[in-house]
Amino acid sequence: MVNLDPRPLEDFTMWVMLQRGGQKSNIPALKQLVNDWGKMTTQKTAGQRKYQPKDLSWDNLERVKMGILCEAVALVSTGDLDKLEELKEK
Repeated sequence: MVNLDPRPLEDFTMWVMLQRGGQKSNIPALKQLVNDWGKMTTQKTAGQRKYQPKDLSWDNLERVKMGILCEAVALVSTGDLDKLEELKEK
């Protein structure tokens, strides 16, 4: 039997999770997702040709875009982006 939290559904939103520090930024994941997005948008086959095994399927486009958004929000909300900017200024 599953015990569901009685709090309102709004408490389960991504933004609430990030505000509470529930996620840490993952710069390598962000870089990989951005690289995947770049490859998907520039490949000539749209990932539809089976004989092009290095091509990425466009079926993953929504997942990649949402991953970029989530990782960017985590980078900003954790303050890690501010730390990177300070290091760059030095």
